[in-house]
Amino acid sequence: MSLALTVSAAITLAQGAANLLPPPRGASGVGRVTFHWVDSSRAERFAPDPGARREVLIDVWYPASRDSTRPVAPYLPGLELVRRALGDSAARRRYAPAYAAVEAGRLQSHAIEGAPARCGRGGCPVLLFSHGGGVDRSLYSAQYEDYASHGYVVAAIAHPYLTHTLAFSDGRVVRIAARPRDSVPADTTLRVWQRQMASTKAWADLRAGIGAADLRFVIDQLTELNRNASLGAPFAGQLNLERVGALGHSMGGRVAATACQMDRRIKACLDQDGVSGGVPFSRDAQGHTMQQPFMYLGRREPTPPPLSDSMRAALQMTAVQDDSLLRVLPLQHTALLADIPAGAWRVRLTVRDVVHMSFSDELLIQAGDDSSKRNPALLASRVIQDYTRAFFEKTLLGGRNTLLDRAPDTSFVVLERFAGTGASRQP
Repeated sequence: MSLALTVSAAITLAQGAANLLPPPRGASGVGRVTFHWVDSSRAERFAPDPGARREVLIDVWYPASRDSTRPVAPYLPGLELVRRALGDSAARRRYAPAYAAVEAGRLQSHAIEGAPARCGRGGCPVLLFSHGGGVDRSLYSAQYEDYASHGYVVAAIAHPYLTHTLAFSDGRVVRIAARPRDSVPADTTLRVWQRQMASTKAWADLRAGIGAADLRFVIDQLTELNRNASLGAPFAGQLNLERVGALGHSMGGRVAATACQMDRRIKACLDQDGVSGGVPFSRDAQGHTMQQPFMYLGRREPTPPPLSDSMRAALQMTAVQDDSLLRVLPLQHTALLADIPAGAWRVRLTVRDVVHMSFSDELLIQAGDDSSKRNPALLASRVIQDYTRAFFEKTLLGGRNTLLDRAPDTSFVVLERFAGTGASRQP
């Protein structure tokens, strides 16, 4: 099956042909401002200096007036700093294919730098977004802009040492880290494969915990900015911090779910195509899931591929045993979602055109003007945005007539709802 371009998507594509980043579809303009914060309460475990404190870089996207007198926010805000620190060729490789598109004037945001916020009565709900492992935060700009244009404030968090390259305003460039400096090596008595898998699980849990702490710190900082207008945030006094959601892609989905487990200030969380060990997040030490509503939005069945012959031989596992394991993992995924007291949803895009990086801007940028590639990438992006917004509209705003309340109108979307005691499927 292949994605077909709908009429509305075709119109949108024609309107945004010059810019590879499609325009947001909401009624509001979009503003953006960047913050660099230091959490003095946490040591930076990845920095060579044991006295370093944890830092985060935040792009906040928000509904704004359409102020043509202010500059458009650049798509890659740290590009020039990275270019100075690493050189042009290294920056070009790091940001490919976005670098070439920015250089050619084909890739720019639709946000206005520092524009006055317009949240309206009741304030704007807040979404915290966590990027995939190693992925630059800017590569989700289509999502940020769409949500902001529909009335959400989106705090896009750049996790230092968990993204390939991150440039701070003082000129420092931080690279991705393989392990924290204080991590303990895996037990060398284990088989190589077992050691790698144990290390991978521990590494995934560690990243999720550090990222979740970043999200919690950002809530603290946004709370202070919201109540103290003298700090100069354009959205001061306009945030509704009783309506906070968290979401992320890949590793960031696990980060968002872990933050929900740790902090009840987050009222709902969503994982975009992030699975580790067959599940989108781990139960806590007591075997509990989370108290907030949750949604997994991913591709096809959440099932890993079968092991290779050499891997099965190393594990002394037969093909039958491997097949049994692969059948158990989706059941674990289902059981986890069914055990969330507040309810959960699983939305799967079953078409082959949707790949892991369809949740970012990457495929739209790579497609360029090739309509055979751009059209399905654009439609996938829109479907992902629509179901993400539907989840937060329902869980944060109390919406009763969302996409989650009716059967999908297309065959490539499978929607399942879990009420805490089981599942119902709406093909």
